[in-house]
Amino acid sequence: MREWKEVIWILSVFVCSVLSSPCNSKIYDGAFKNLVCVCNATSCDEIEPIGEIGEGKAVVYRSTLDGDRLKRMSMKMGQKLGKDEVVNVTISIDASERFQQIFGFGGAFTDSAGEQLFAVSEKVQEQIINSYFGEYGLEYNVGRVPIASCDFSTHEYSYDDVGEDFELKHFGLAEEDLKLKIPFIQKAIEKTKGKLQLFASPWSAPGWMKTTGRMRGGGAMRNDTRVYEAYSNYFIKFFEAYSSHSIPFWGLTIQNEPSTGADMTWRWQTMNYTAETMRDFLKNYLGPKLKGNKLTESLKVMILDDGRGLLPGWADTIFNDTESTKYADGIAVHWYGNLYSPAVLLDIAQRHHPDKFIFGTEACAGYFGHHGPIMGDWFRAESYADDILTDLNHHVTGWTDWNLCLDETGGPNWAYNVVDAPIIVNRTAKEFYKQPMFYALGHFSKFLPRGSTRVFTKVDGNLAVSAVSVVIEGGQRVTVMLSKSSNSLLTRVVDSATGYSLVLTLPPRSIHTVIWNKRK
Repeated sequence: MREWKEVIWILSVFVCSVLSSPCNSKIYDGAFKNLVCVCNATSCDEIEPIGEIGEGKAVVYRSTLDGDRLKRMSMKMGQKLGKDEVVNVTISIDASERFQQIFGFGGAFTDSAGEQLFAVSEKVQEQIINSYFGEYGLEYNVGRVPIASCDFSTHEYSYDDVGEDFELKHFGLAEEDLKLKIPFIQKAIEKTKGKLQLFASPWSAPGWMKTTGRMRGGGAMRNDTRVYEAYSNYFIKFFEAYSSHSIPFWGLTIQNEPSTGADMTWRWQTMNYTAETMRDFLKNYLGPKLKGNKLTESLKVMILDDGRGLLPGWADTIFNDTESTKYADGIAVHWYGNLYSPAVLLDIAQRHHPDKFIFGTEACAGYFGHHGPIMGDWFRAESYADDILTDLNHHVTGWTDWNLCLDETGGPNWAYNVVDAPIIVNRTAKEFYKQPMFYALGHFSKFLPRGSTRVFTKVDGNLAVSAVSVVIEGGQRVTVMLSKSSNSLLTRVVDSATGYSLVLTLPPRSIHTVIWNKRK
């Protein structure tokens, strides 16, 4: 019997070591420790499982500027302070005061992302899929799919470029769908065991449906009933085409960043709507078409898909209309411009329309200032965590990153609008790099499951610290904390419902996720 126990112990140690592969770090030049984790066909870091959380214990995951990447630790609740210790920050949680349910986190299956995935070997592809969607990865459960081309394509294309084809006789998916997007999505669906929820977004109608005759640049849909009908059917045909490849959708946005369509010199695909024209297209054409089709009748329709600075007016215009509100379920927001648009606008929109959800549908770093990737940059990770925390604390139900992976230039992008991504692929070296942003996202996507509920969280003591908390079905608590302080901060987390408290030190520039159970 003793021999069997020894075998079991050895096996358990072996399994734990396999499931918690460490980061193979690479340091880039920079003012700070610019660290990425390198993955290849035979090696890639994994996130150590939460495991069993004992009574009076908590599990903590930590990422830091200094190099920790979702490092797991076990801690005791209720520790007493040392004689000379003073708490710098107190985070108070009240699980009886509840807000929105969490829907999920994920990224976008762009042409560029697919090109990077399929440029490497099958083993490296599997490492990327596992890193994002696997049990020992970020466990993404949301994906965004561009309808036809966007700037992160190699060229402009739609699914019907034959002018005046109002019956869409020439509609067909592009080679990019068949070789890049669809195979990528199918791998992700398989890895998540069907839990992946997809939403689609168009950047533009086919050029011949626009006032300008081209997808690129501003301009609105032609004011022609035949065009409105055809474009509504274009959506239906897209969902039918993907369904034929066993890819179901959860929702859609009506138009990516409709405000950019007012700029006639916009460098890539876009199409202009005002709140009024989006309302009218939705209630008179698109909404009835979607509801009248068995495949699309249950799709969640999101309005806006643009910066929150357009709230609450955009939502009021559409949701206060008794007809258009029947066809819309939520508000999609992007993070661009958030520095100039206070988060309270989200609160106002939610207060005006409590029956509608708010969901983050796009964000990326490297779109202004230094364009493209900065390898190992911690402060971009910090900006991700800060924005997610802010969104969640203001009624947003989840957050979608932009490209799942890009090349080392931040592309390809036919309009040269290069940006950063959580995974950067080096095709020549047959490896990829997990940026700090990857781990910042994991502090949320991994530990805030679909259906968990945000609860009241208050931070006292230091403005450089922010936090959000959720309760998971069964009573488990999760708190995510971001410290932008350059100093270590002794922090106490207090759970008013259980009486538990946890004291821990937040290192400079760090992100923590703390998980503990409801007292039995």
